[in-house]
Amino acid sequence: MEALFIIVMLVAVFAAVAMLLSENAVHSALFLIVNFACVALLYLMLDAPFLAMIQIAVYAGAIMVLFLFVIMLLGAEKLSSPVRRFRWLEIVGTALAAAFAVVAFYSITSGKIDLNTSVTRQPQLRVVNAAPYLGNVDAYANGQMFASGIAFGKATDFIPLDAGAYTIELKPAGTSTAAQTATVNLSGDTNRQANAYTVVAYGGDQSTPPNVSLVQNNLESVDSRTARLSIFNGYSQPVNLVDFGADSDNTLTNLALRDDRIVQAKIPPGSLVELPLVSEDTSMRSWVFTGVDDNQKDLSKLPRIASLNNTEVYSVKRDTSQLLVIGSETLLGGGTRNVAIPLVDKAVEPFGSPQSIGNLLFSKYMLPFQLIAILLLAAMVGAIALTHKEGFQPRRRDIRRKVMKPLTNVIGDQIGQDVGADNLPQLPAQQTEPAGD
Repeated sequence: MEALFIIVMLVAVFAAVAMLLSENAVHSALFLIVNFACVALLYLMLDAPFLAMIQIAVYAGAIMVLFLFVIMLLGAEKLSSPVRRFRWLEIVGTALAAAFAVVAFYSITSGKIDLNTSVTRQPQLRVVNAAPYLGNVDAYANGQMFASGIAFGKATDFIPLDAGAYTIELKPAGTSTAAQTATVNLSGDTNRQANAYTVVAYGGDQSTPPNVSLVQNNLESVDSRTARLSIFNGYSQPVNLVDFGADSDNTLTNLALRDDRIVQAKIPPGSLVELPLVSEDTSMRSWVFTGVDDNQKDLSKLPRIASLNNTEVYSVKRDTSQLLVIGSETLLGGGTRNVAIPLVDKAVEPFGSPQSIGNLLFSKYMLPFQLIAILLLAAMVGAIALTHKEGFQPRRRDIRRKVMKPLTNVIGDQIGQDVGADNLPQLPAQQTEPAGD
């Protein structure tokens, strides 16, 4: 890889120098196309195929075709001794290039840029309320409220925080007494695209405070048309995730003919389990959380805890990372029922993908992108102005008004004598024909 990088780099530098030194504008444009192709190869080696495609299609394709069209239209490809109208241009250009090199060198040396150093992702934290008897709560981090009125089954947005230890307090909404307190440590991570954490409040009853656990969410990029699914067991017992397939109605009694299968077995209470990537067309309608019984071979006879048959709530959406929190909620009659709380987040786009480039352009680099477009427009106008030839000025000719000759002069020229009013040729007099006998 290093040898290929060196070869491509040398070809790119040679093409750039040849573009500047070539006296033929068409040859310079062709050398620039070679330079663009080398840059596209560098993008490919950086695992950015979308940028490489844009480099070829837009720059080496559309823009260079426009350049060649302008060159051909103005006839700038012809070798001729140019008229030096801007004698100061070479001096100013050389001075600007030297100034740019000095500024770039100073910026790199003083900024201590090290491309080998990994970027530390700032941790992000959110809170989900899965405790049945906790009610609406306010969340505090080191005494500072960062979310209020969190109802059961709801979660806050991810809030960026500095790395370090935090004391998380969950207080009933509008009160100052903490229902539960937990100390969590949020560390920066250099190996992840997103450093996200979730504080889960679960369990407990009317006399026992809920439990609080800190889990790390995996928001890394997923494969095309896939999604990530994680399960947190906030139930008091271990659970299985079972897919009953097309036979969820249990009409078949022969176990050998059924297609029931365990998707994930024995998820301990208070633990997080991540499943392998699932396809976007995966149906969760037949998935059910059940109890665990090693002696029971018939999966349909296991006690059912929570079903995922509501397709409007439980579905697999591509390019997402979904966290299912199993818990219990209180009913109006005073009882409880088991539920699975879905928390769906967008996974980080792969580097160099259209989504990643679009988000960066429209959120962070919109203004610089527009400035570059203006600079390209100014460069095009400048190129046209510099290569435009002086217009051809024809010699001034004395154009006199021509008047048609009179008819008498024309006749005189043809018969060899002047024809005046007195000597105009006369037609013979008309003679009267004799009448017949």
